[in-house]
Amino acid sequence: MSTSGLQIDRLSVRAGSFQLREATLAVGSGRTLALLGPSGAGKTLLLEAIAGFRAARGGAVRLDGSDIGGLPPEQRGVGLVFQDYALFPHLSVLENVRFGLRARGMRDVAGADAALGHLGIAHLGRRRTATLSGGERQRVAVARALATSPRLLLLDEPLSAIDAPTRDELRDVLRRVLKELGVPAIYVTHDQAEALAIGDDLAVIMDGVVRQAGAAGEVFARPADVDVARFLGMEVLHAGRYDASGQVGVQGQRLCVATAGEPGAPASLCYRPEDVEMDLPLGPCPQGNAFDLRVALISPAGPCERIVLDGALPLTSLVMRRRRVELALTAGMTVRATLPPSAIHVVAGGE
Repeated sequence: MSTSGLQIDRLSVRAGSFQLREATLAVGSGRTLALLGPSGAGKTLLLEAIAGFRAARGGAVRLDGSDIGGLPPEQRGVGLVFQDYALFPHLSVLENVRFGLRARGMRDVAGADAALGHLGIAHLGRRRTATLSGGERQRVAVARALATSPRLLLLDEPLSAIDAPTRDELRDVLRRVLKELGVPAIYVTHDQAEALAIGDDLAVIMDGVVRQAGAAGEVFARPADVDVARFLGMEVLHAGRYDASGQVGVQGQRLCVATAGEPGAPASLCYRPEDVEMDLPLGPCPQGNAFDLRVALISPAGPCERIVLDGALPLTSLVMRRRRVELALTAGMTVRATLPPSAIHVVAGGE
């Protein structure tokens, strides 16, 4: 294992009746790990243990090869951006950003001015934080974490309390800042799109257990199990079994898949709704992964429409609104849905 960056080895932490169990993760220098999971999964608890605010019951935390697990928080070289910002309302923006430097006994506060400039908020230095917008307060919180020149940066759902347009803007700012900073970073979120936009790598945590970790694109495309697949936005078909021809029988239908398996082996099939192709049925339904299905429900999903299809193999499709208009989709009509073999992800074993 490389000694550069952050290494977490079998870290266990308890908070009341909840336990984070033997988390093992690595974040290389200059890379950002997006830590994704539902509420109550243990994301914040993991950050608190890394930063030194929670005592670990076992395992190790190493930064650039040095064990920092026994050090107090102020000696770990960790910058932490809290979900609620944790700014001091009675202090100015500049005083808030300088606070971290002074708390560490640093007399040179030039880093505070540099951090404000880096985040594009130098002009707000004399303002009280209570007068700022949510987006401005978030930039102040990030600037305060950067001012101490941290060796590791931890961000706990930093955009969750910000309106959508501002969130999109700050997402771009954070991506740039994290790349320029060049230190390992962990970015906690429960938003899949945010995780993919920010993270070089992705880890999914559920019920206090790291279920999967790896390159963001790889985890997103190939979830390790059914629970992770569902959390990452995939639809899951009922468990089936491979037959002698290499197809998988599901709900009385045979589906061609791109992943080989032994005859009789159980498999759960996952797919992304955006990969389901829809058209009007013209002539007999061809062999393969094509089915004539009835439109059961049409519901808005941002710029897209979510189409629930019922029939021999119930499917869900996600299409751009323009495509729905082109097909003149209405509830009750019949469409031909195709699920390409390459779009099916096979998870070994049944549910």
